Amino acid sequence: MTIQSIAKYLCAATNGAARWKKPLTNNRLVGASAAMFAAALVIVPSEARAGAVPYDYHVPLTPENAIIGHYSAKKKPVLTVKSGAIVQIDGGGGGGATRATDKSDPNQWLKDNKIDLTVEQSPALQETAKVLKETPRAPGIPGGHLIVGPIYIEDAEPGDSLEVRIMDVTPRIPYGNTGGSPGHGGLMLGTAPTPKPAPPAPVADGAAATPTPATGSPAGAPRPFSKVTHLDIARNAGVFDENIVVPLAPFMGVMATCPADSWGENPSSTPPGPYGGNLDCKELTTGSTLYLPVFQKGALFYTGDSHAGQGDGEVTGTAIETADTVTLQFILHKGVSLKMPRAETPTDYIVFGLDPDLNKAMYQAITESIDFLKEKQHFDMLQAYTLSSIAVNYRVTQVVDKTLGIHAMIPKKIFINDTNHYWYFPR
Repeated sequence: MTIQSIAKYLCAATNGAARWKKPLTNNRLVGASAAMFAAALVIVPSEARAGAVPYDYHVPLTPENAIIGHYSAKKKPVLTVKSGAIVQIDGGGGGGATRATDKSDPNQWLKDNKIDLTVEQSPALQETAKVLKETPRAPGIPGGHLIVGPIYIEDAEPGDSLEVRIMDVTPRIPYGNTGGSPGHGGLMLGTAPTPKPAPPAPVADGAAATPTPATGSPAGAPRPFSKVTHLDIARNAGVFDENIVVPLAPFMGVMATCPADSWGENPSSTPPGPYGGNLDCKELTTGSTLYLPVFQKGALFYTGDSHAGQGDGEVTGTAIETADTVTLQFILHKGVSLKMPRAETPTDYIVFGLDPDLNKAMYQAITESIDFLKEKQHFDMLQAYTLSSIAVNYRVTQVVDKTLGIHAMIPKKIFINDTNHYWYFPR
């Protein structure tokens, strides 16, 4: 499929959805994957504000629409849409305010954390609690991510690709929670076996010096912990304490097409993979685009794991965990196949490396960068490898999801003859 034909198709698919402009295409972008990046519509910035994005369908957070901790190709779709549809999806979350037990009171938890809210005042908290209580669990998966889906995309088949435009992500509650526990998180990276020390050198009198015992590494956090960050949506700020404020950048940690049957009947949502999933990539905020391979008929899109913000690495195992409403546009690319997820922002192209070994994840991110540059610029391998070294920024996405992540940021500004064709212009 050519760039021009994709652009024509997208204009037709989204006609009347909003005040769109026709795309500016660049004939220098070649290759199937590069063509996907090039075919885009332009959204007027004023329409990209929270709550201002028009949508065709709304998916509420209910036990029927939710799934916990895994994906399923057998779950009945919560919605069936044509390519080009814009869908608003309510996600869940809320920490201790959503888990009532004999020993805990959600409203007391909110009060203890200085959150001026009750469960009765918050539809998001009520919906989350109901979902956690009533949603059936898969065998052997008692918990995990709160996910909504699947959404069935008409005409999608294995071998196609799904473009997911992230048109808006807005927290539904005025706080988020970050926590961790012993045995989990980035500090566990220091628990690898210590190499045996080299044999000690003999001392002057012929006696061997006593080797210094190897010191152990910390096994994660010393105790379970939890910290609430208050969200000031108007200022786009997260109040950590009276001295520290962090910028917010809400995004969904999980966005996936359903994995292939070879991954099993109920594949866990914890590790990311070729299907996307728990990428936990903080770049996937409002105005970004995620490109996913399709492995099942209908693509079967899932999303969840609402975040208000996160640092690269997500080192405790959690971000600012909250409840988001996300508005997404789904665009199907027939016959355009991908091996791995790719993404795009107004400023960068993004490719991913995913592996339980961070070194191997880095290797894959490098090879994905090389492949992208070869497609886009007709480079040979060494040209692409060289540019990857001097212009591409490799970042640790997360180190806590069993399959670890590196994402490579390829700046658009280095391509000096490209026209700005992207669909979203930030203010």
